[in-house]
Amino acid sequence: MITFKCSNCGGEMTISHTGELMCPYCGSKQNFSDKELEGYKVFRQRMLEYLVAVSEDKAKASDYDYLWNAADSITFVTEDGDDIRVRYIYTSDFDGVKMYVAKESVIYVFPKDKSSYLEKALSNIRKISFPQADMKVLNKCIPQGKGTYRLVDGSMLFAVVKDEGLFPVPLFGNLAWEDVAWIVSRLENIACLLEYNDVVHGGINQETIFINPKTHEAALLGGWWKMSNMSAYNRSSDLKDIRSTAKKLIGNVFNDIPPMFKDFISRVPINDAFKDFEHWDEVIEKGLGGRHFHKFGE
Repeated sequence: MITFKCSNCGGEMTISHTGELMCPYCGSKQNFSDKELEGYKVFRQRMLEYLVAVSEDKAKASDYDYLWNAADSITFVTEDGDDIRVRYIYTSDFDGVKMYVAKESVIYVFPKDKSSYLEKALSNIRKISFPQADMKVLNKCIPQGKGTYRLVDGSMLFAVVKDEGLFPVPLFGNLAWEDVAWIVSRLENIACLLEYNDVVHGGINQETIFINPKTHEAALLGGWWKMSNMSAYNRSSDLKDIRSTAKKLIGNVFNDIPPMFKDFISRVPINDAFKDFEHWDEVIEKGLGGRHFHKFGE
């Protein structure tokens, strides 16, 4: 899977509903070159076939093969001389850490000069505790490690468990507001988990969020090295990041979304994740027609 960088700000570009490249960070737009289009269209077609199966409620485990037939591969060599071959459909760079999305794993490669990021991430993930009643649901929202390896060049590889149906948000391009709404719900729930632990993630964005379009699950798998203790200064930063991400996912149709939804992601959040979630529930009930399962892409 190839990726595209914005020539204006260097950000990872997404695909708009009209099929053009759009930067969610600075708003710049570009068109595919013939060479880029040739490299992208096979994967995009398979992703669309999968999403059609999801929207028609016909998606099965075998449908993921649409995507993996177009996967790229890369091989890493450990300091012991062993090869680790990764087949991936998406790669990106966040904070200097390279990410590769494999079928049942997400691979993070930390350069030698950023090995402290991995140490911080592992320590931060271990610190997270869960309310007993919600443990089975919430523990799937944060990374579950599969293995850590030192590579021959001194960098560190960290493999994280990923469900086959979980994909990084940028793969979907801009989304309908109905889809963004359930993503906001999941992220608000994760924000409550973070507040329960009295911490701030500090890196909620499109590159760190993964979603399952069939089951409406979401996970915050990346950026855990940025976590810090909650304070009066940073208390609402994750809630602001959720709103910023929602705006970027909606893209250039932001003015056409329901007024209460638009107001929610435009205003400063309540300085308490639990109260902010209560406010979001009110938006759902009064401004979005109540809770119902919206099939992805409809």
